[in-house]
Amino acid sequence: MWSSSEIPARWRRSARTWLSRNKDFAYCLWTDSELDRFVSAEYAWLAPTHRGYRYPIQRCDAARYMLLYRYGGVYVDLDVACRQPLSSLFEEAPPAAGIVLTAAVASGYAPDFIAVRRPRDPVVRGILSGLRRAADSWWYPPLPYTAVLFRTGPVYFTRRVDCHDRRDDVHLIPASKHRDYVGYVGGASWHSWDGWLIWNAYLLRYHLLWSTIALFCVALLARVFRRRRAIASYWRK
Repeated sequence: MWSSSEIPARWRRSARTWLSRNKDFAYCLWTDSELDRFVSAEYAWLAPTHRGYRYPIQRCDAARYMLLYRYGGVYVDLDVACRQPLSSLFEEAPPAAGIVLTAAVASGYAPDFIAVRRPRDPVVRGILSGLRRAADSWWYPPLPYTAVLFRTGPVYFTRRVDCHDRRDDVHLIPASKHRDYVGYVGGASWHSWDGWLIWNAYLLRYHLLWSTIALFCVALLARVFRRRRAIASYWRK
């Protein structure tokens, strides 16, 4: 997906890897205008929600779920490169698994690579069914990064996949084999200022935790020391 049919130069090489290694697959690059027409024609009940998203990446997130439910197939972000033919991935995945996923960097599932064996997959249907409710929810922090994460992006995607009651329908590529299939050239084109803060806070989470504990201990000792001095002064009087 991209705003136009002209892929940015930094992602052309990664996009071409899918064509060169999967010649028996059909390749589609969806533009924003094509996605708008697709949603209006195929998902009229979701079209108001789709149009109402505040950020363009949310419309892309929601549209990818709709495309996969309607057609099946494989969705990949432009910054994801193919390292092995998709046929080998489907052959190694359990036959009962209708959807094949990769793990996210922090936790959960990554929506930048989603492989679906057939149209109208029940796992994808569950993802679609929660979009309107998530869009209307007032629970999520009103920040650009968190709005995307919790309403359409990785956190929403992971939560809806985990809600599916048949775990055999989902296959997670083992971490040891993840890089055998896909590589990353760097994207995050939708991240805003709060994304930078949240991501760096996550990277420094252990440092922040121990710093907080250390400050708490210092404050506690200072309070105890002051109270001991006050008690000693009281007994002297």
